[in-house]
Amino acid sequence: MKFLYLFSFLLLLTSCGNAESEAADNAEERALAAAQEAAYSSMMDGHDRVMEMMGQITQAQRTITEQLTTGGHGDDYRELLLAANEQLEDADDAMMDWMNGHRPLDELRSNLKEDEIMNFIRERTRGIAEVEADIKTSLANAEQILSNEDHEHGEGMDHNH
Repeated sequence: MKFLYLFSFLLLLTSCGNAESEAADNAEERALAAAQEAAYSSMMDGHDRVMEMMGQITQAQRTITEQLTTGGHGDDYRELLLAANEQLEDADDAMMDWMNGHRPLDELRSNLKEDEIMNFIRERTRGIAEVEADIKTSLANAEQILSNEDHEHGEGMDHNH
């Protein structure tokens, strides 16, 4: 009988220990999930900033195309326009490539281990930051070229650069 009481007491003690351990595991899982969600949200904030600029790329390319088709520009200006258009296209392609590699957080959680999820999110965050920088640079370059009236007068003009 004493053995039964001792066994019951040990069983109760063990189950309490398991409940505490399970609660700690659950708290750790919740904290990990929250960290993943915060990192993922930050990555998507970068994505959202870039998406807002995609229309600007299209508009800049339209303006460049108009400039190229109207003619009357010197070869140097034409080359600058073509290079700016290519830079915009490369930035647009970089965004499309980033989007093709995008995965929802639920998919990541079902296919990757915990540390792999955070590594994936960190890498994708770096990637979207690079895309954002490329887009800003290409837009600034296009804007500078399009607003530079010195080149609109064609070849043979005296250019002060």
